[in-house]
Amino acid sequence: MAWTHRERVLAALNHEEADRVPIDLGGCFSTGMYFTAYPPLMQHLGLAHENATLPKPRRTAVLAPSLLERFDIDTRFTGLGAYDDSHGEIDEDTFLDEWGVTWQKVGDGPYLDEHGPFSDGKPTIEDLEAYQFPDPGNPGYLRGVGDRAAAHRKKTDCAVVLNLRYGIVHQGMFLRGFTNWLKDLHKNREFISRMMELIADYWVQLATNALDEVGNNVDLVYVGDDLAMQTGPMFNPEIYREIIKPHHRRMFETIKSRGLKIIYHSCGAVAPLIDDLIDVGVDALNPVQVNASNMDPNDLKEAFGDRISFWGGIDTQKLLPFGTPDEVRAEVRRIISILGKDGGYVLNSVHNLQPDVPSENIVAMFDEARAHRY
Repeated sequence: MAWTHRERVLAALNHEEADRVPIDLGGCFSTGMYFTAYPPLMQHLGLAHENATLPKPRRTAVLAPSLLERFDIDTRFTGLGAYDDSHGEIDEDTFLDEWGVTWQKVGDGPYLDEHGPFSDGKPTIEDLEAYQFPDPGNPGYLRGVGDRAAAHRKKTDCAVVLNLRYGIVHQGMFLRGFTNWLKDLHKNREFISRMMELIADYWVQLATNALDEVGNNVDLVYVGDDLAMQTGPMFNPEIYREIIKPHHRRMFETIKSRGLKIIYHSCGAVAPLIDDLIDVGVDALNPVQVNASNMDPNDLKEAFGDRISFWGGIDTQKLLPFGTPDEVRAEVRRIISILGKDGGYVLNSVHNLQPDVPSENIVAMFDEARAHRY
């Protein structure tokens, strides 16, 4: 049979082998290219392009259809718009978002969250309740998202991915600051639990609004909420199970009730939490950071491969920036042979491609994947 791109992706997430392993580039917030990595690749391929990025604070490139067609990519990105009347430009490198978080970049570097409304001192529940959270019904979020999803459905046979906003971990860290947020898990539990609840309320309503807008024109939903570092989870897994997981379950039920698959992004050594992610309805784990502790592909496939799919897996820490094209091709074949056995794998780099990755290695990765046959 002749497989469509959409059928290929959905087969993988149903743990079935299609004609070849499906390939993603730019279908998700964390599977694209940093904006300075994009022009060299397009020049290398001789493809015309414009230099545009996704809405702040992201600095990933908007990828041209010609590039996605060149690599026979199976996915297409759909994202929400920017909040109306929120991006207060402080200067050319600094802005204030709708949550009251200040973001700053230096030159070509990424935007980093510099200060949030609860970054200082020890805020109280009363401070939290008095704060004006963003409106999940803001028209800027939804403007055009339904049309963009419908256009992908009409013009391509690809799997369309709806990318939703940051989850309760990320957004909480932006509001409170990374260190304070982690301390609050132990020392200010009532406050941080209420913050998570309020963020989840916002997220569920925004997700509901977005899903209503896109209707049947998306196949998968991408959610990002980092839980781990290079060496292990950022906090005791029991903390996740006690105070974060119930919110994740509620959030993800919003998606699962529509019959859609969930791609969940967490960098790092997330293996101790994969059973929990499966339990709350996650269908695919991204980016599968294979150089992190306890993230060996063989072990992951053996322990979880019949219950969750893997999305990513091609190393961006060592292989892609420093390997040769032949080494890249060999690793692509190896990873497919492990994670792609009996389906359950969508190939992509481990997070967005950076400017230190030679264009030749990017081409080697995707062309080798295209040549794969089950």
